[in-house]
Amino acid sequence: MWLKSVLAALSASFLSGCSSLDVLNAVSKSPQAASATLSYGPSARQRVEFYPAPQHVTATAVPVVVFFYGGAWESGSRLDYRFIARTFNDLGYLVAIPDYRLTPEVTYPGFVQDSAEALRLVIEQAARFGGDAQRIVLAGHSAGAYNAISLATDSRWLSESERRRIRGVIGLSSPVNFLPIQMPAAQRAFNWPNTPRDSQPIEHVSPASPPMLLLSAKRDPLVDPEINSAALAARLRAAGVYVKMEVFEGPFGLVSHSSLVASLSDRLSFLAPTIERSKVFIEMVTR
Repeated sequence: MWLKSVLAALSASFLSGCSSLDVLNAVSKSPQAASATLSYGPSARQRVEFYPAPQHVTATAVPVVVFFYGGAWESGSRLDYRFIARTFNDLGYLVAIPDYRLTPEVTYPGFVQDSAEALRLVIEQAARFGGDAQRIVLAGHSAGAYNAISLATDSRWLSESERRRIRGVIGLSSPVNFLPIQMPAAQRAFNWPNTPRDSQPIEHVSPASPPMLLLSAKRDPLVDPEINSAALAARLRAAGVYVKMEVFEGPFGLVSHSSLVASLSDRLSFLAPTIERSKVFIEMVTR
């Protein structure tokens, strides 16, 4: 019964634009250590929550996981994803979860520019929290995956030296190739129909792109896995870049656009092997 309640709450929060994931955080373990909030700009939404690396591994600087949440570029909060901080903390990593400005305050490319500034702050402060700023893995779900993959592929947002620190990207339900835009929220975020083709991360794949792990739900009416993740994977392979793509259905078909990110919680990890796949990938690209 609790499972159905959690999944129903998650679906409602994503579909309604509500950012609250209190139900999932309530049933998941809390982060091991107190977090710290740092600013990368004057807006209340230009903040990064740092979750220090576990004490038993901080004798050596550990890889850094930077997670960008989804919400169609119009909703979301870094504090809604404490369950993800706990998961990656448990794997031995420093975790940083940025906020970024949303519509209508900004439209494209404002939220990508904020994501770049947030990453610069992470690079500057990683050592303070036990992290290795030379070994960064970007992760994201939905709109957040767009932000992460944009930073990793499009040379407009980061310097070459900054991009070299990105060892890999984990994308969950990644919108990377979504023109013409169908979703009203995305139309607003990208000023449709005046949306440039080069806003699509798939257009920026090159041999310099970092390795990627692309995970999707088999049935996802919001971000079609064939048009997006599969097309991106093909483009990466053609460029000689390592990529692993998987599509999950889950027990009883429970894996959806929203429950895919929920499977990063210790309580819902049975839905899909996202934690296991992420661990293997991070170890591979950061060793």
